Amino acid sequence: MSPLIQRVVAALGANAFGQAINIVIQLASLPLFLHRWDVATYGTWLMLSAIPAYLSMADVGMVATAGNRMTMAIGRGDVRQANAIFQSALVFMVLACGGIALVSLPLVLCAPIPGVSRWDERLALAALVLTVLLALFGGLAESIFKSTGRYAQGTMLANGLRLAEWGGGMLGLVIGGSFAAVAIAGLLVRATGVAWMIWRSGKGTHPFSWGLHEAQLAEIRAMATPAVSFMAFPLANALSFQGVTLMVGHLFGPAMVAVFNAYRTIARLAVQVTGIFGHALWAELSHLYGQGGAQAVAGLYRRSAWIGAALAVGLSLALYLVAPWLLQMWSHGRIAVQPALMAVLLVYAAAGGVWHVPRVLLMATNQHVGLAQWALLAAALSLGLSWGLGSILGLEGAGLAMLVSELGIAAGCVLLAHRMTSLHPTIRPSYKS
Repeated sequence: MSPLIQRVVAALGANAFGQAINIVIQLASLPLFLHRWDVATYGTWLMLSAIPAYLSMADVGMVATAGNRMTMAIGRGDVRQANAIFQSALVFMVLACGGIALVSLPLVLCAPIPGVSRWDERLALAALVLTVLLALFGGLAESIFKSTGRYAQGTMLANGLRLAEWGGGMLGLVIGGSFAAVAIAGLLVRATGVAWMIWRSGKGTHPFSWGLHEAQLAEIRAMATPAVSFMAFPLANALSFQGVTLMVGHLFGPAMVAVFNAYRTIARLAVQVTGIFGHALWAELSHLYGQGGAQAVAGLYRRSAWIGAALAVGLSLALYLVAPWLLQMWSHGRIAVQPALMAVLLVYAAAGGVWHVPRVLLMATNQHVGLAQWALLAAALSLGLSWGLGSILGLEGAGLAMLVSELGIAAGCVLLAHRMTSLHPTIRPSYKS
């Protein structure tokens, strides 16, 4: 077995572990929350926890862009520039996360926020904001693992931390039972885990050091365009996931938010499994692109894209058959089976899985600027459509809005990836921008 295949297999295992954690968290959260809270209270929590998701773009894509450039620099043997890229990103993240915390926390705790009035809700929201910012900063440690051929190890550690954070939140639910108890318990675990990840990433033989003396303004400028484009993806996710969640709550109330999220969670199991495969390729695509440009990644991409599409479609069909049983068991019969809603969301999930590998190719090589613009436009469309179609067709209308948006993004992404690997097979990366 070649070293590349060994690394991909190890990454598959790490991503499978991460998706297993996703499934465990998603499947276990509903009954645990409903054991302590009623459906309306749980719906309020979902809406509250959706708000800080907009801060997931606080790094303006700097961590992802830096990780790609670090990996490509290592691929061509330029270890000095690799460390300069890392420390430049570190400076940016310290300033960005620190500045956002200083501005957002007083607003969360003191300013008027529609729908957030109780002190318990404000404390929970503040803790959730800090948790998101810490997770963003911790991504720098993952970038070190990724760029030094230890993607699987870094992913395993990051996924373990995510599971521990969720476990801390559940402990807060059991002991305290309030919104603040859940959020603060998760925050404490996240803070401890990020500190440990930073310490662990420094171990081993590699050129990266957690310092600032090699940071360069020129490197930050070089990463600006692809980094800002990366920001469009969490914004698009916030619009299409959290935005639609809030729209469903506005149209139908908190109880229907819990119903809609349950259906969407089941449907997206197919996307998550496809993600196990797609993200396992990320570091390898960056490394190959650093060595030989688009020509070097074309073969691996084409084979992987067909495998990813087959996984997405096949799993969506299988889920449609088992979804009624799964929903009844998962919710203990408290959420009714709606075949039409399930069918719409599973087609949406299949479309999302089909464009996963092409998206990874574009993002891993910092060739994602056009895709980012298209994804943001389609996500905004989904939010508007969810209001219009939801008002007419109910929850099925909100699901149909997400489907239309996902089909548009998938078509654009596949086209961009095809052009990169077919029309310009000899294109090489630029190391100056």
